[in-house]
Amino acid sequence: FFQRLKRRWLVCVQMARWITASLLASAVASFGDGEASLEQLRSAMERVADQMRDKYDMSIAAAFYSPKLNFTVASGYTDAGLGMGNKTRLAKGDDLYVWGSTTKMFTAPAVLQLVEQGKVQLDDPIAAHIDPTLWALNHSKLEQHFGAAIDQVQIQHLLHMTSGIQDYDGEAFSKAQFANRSKAFGPVEIIGKFVSPELQSTPGTKQMYCSTNYILLGLVLATHYHQPDSPWSWQQYDQFTVIPQALQKAFQHSKFVMSGPCSDFTVVHGFMEFYPSAQLPKQDVWDVSCLGGWTAGNYLGSVADVARFTYELYNTKKPTILSASSQALLTNFSTMSGGMMKFYGMGTFNLDWSIGSGAAYGHVGDTYGYQSQTTYVPEDDFVITVATNVETTKQAQPADFTCLAYHALKAAMKGTAVPHCAMIIPQRFIGRCVCLPELIV
Repeated sequence: FFQRLKRRWLVCVQMARWITASLLASAVASFGDGEASLEQLRSAMERVADQMRDKYDMSIAAAFYSPKLNFTVASGYTDAGLGMGNKTRLAKGDDLYVWGSTTKMFTAPAVLQLVEQGKVQLDDPIAAHIDPTLWALNHSKLEQHFGAAIDQVQIQHLLHMTSGIQDYDGEAFSKAQFANRSKAFGPVEIIGKFVSPELQSTPGTKQMYCSTNYILLGLVLATHYHQPDSPWSWQQYDQFTVIPQALQKAFQHSKFVMSGPCSDFTVVHGFMEFYPSAQLPKQDVWDVSCLGGWTAGNYLGSVADVARFTYELYNTKKPTILSASSQALLTNFSTMSGGMMKFYGMGTFNLDWSIGSGAAYGHVGDTYGYQSQTTYVPEDDFVITVATNVETTKQAQPADFTCLAYHALKAAMKGTAVPHCAMIIPQRFIGRCVCLPELIV
């Protein structure tokens, strides 16, 4: 009797799952330009993912997130790329990828939350918020390394990439990391050994992308999240605190790495092209440290988790992470020096070039063996997120996917033919998404 009952129960469960899946696939959502079903949108994105898989020889995972529909797609093999590895494991939508600099998209709002709480002011000198941690760790202060010029660097300069501080992530650091592949270089060692004491420009006058800024912001957070009567340690800062407690259960496929190689945390191998600045050959970097500059690059997660966080961070209809005034700071791309290249706000890239027209922003990730991009389009109120297991010299594949996927999705929503589009990247990373009649095919 019990066996028959169990079999009937299993049949009911399977039927319920099939019915639910069928309803979801046929569900139709209305967008500004029309309406589309989940299956139509997923098919559009899958075609682009397969195209990119073949074009770049890589594994790829991508997510679409909106308040109405969300889904993931995947293509390729997670243990192969760039002609290396063995194609034995198919990519899955919930695989964990290494996101590198996309970590900054978590660090910036964490600092702005301190500003909202009145614990930090944007024009505060950074030393006031960093020296307590440095002193507790090794009896040092920022001025001992940088000299008196560091007193002019403010919190907003770090956030906006206008501090004038040199980036640690260059030839010397790469050589040291690959000579000690699994070693986790912590913030104090990075600043002491791989960051010049000379400022590259007067604080607030020139915008230059620099991951050191976001390591220093990590030390600001470590100071303010230090628990009284507990030992001082930069590792004690819990990076998940940027996500409101009520939302944290939605991020089950996310990790912030403190030590260990990427192989300890994900099945997705990372493949790197020849690295000219440090003379590093083409290779699988799965066994390299995943700390990645700590609060500048230590996030691992699924495309679905990143897409959801991107939406929660930037949408203005129902913001959950920051106030409207802080959201405006994230997406203020004007440079303090009035420069023409307005590419970075606070923890946020201007990504309008990757969809062709209209506003778009989020972040890109470029780290050993992995490159990615997550993009919020405010006019359409949706997110496109993509992660790949290769690091190419041009860093073209995330933007290439975003360009083609965006226009394929828009065509599905409008019920029109998919336009001929291409991502043109003259040198590296930043380029232009163009479609007919702009594009001659």
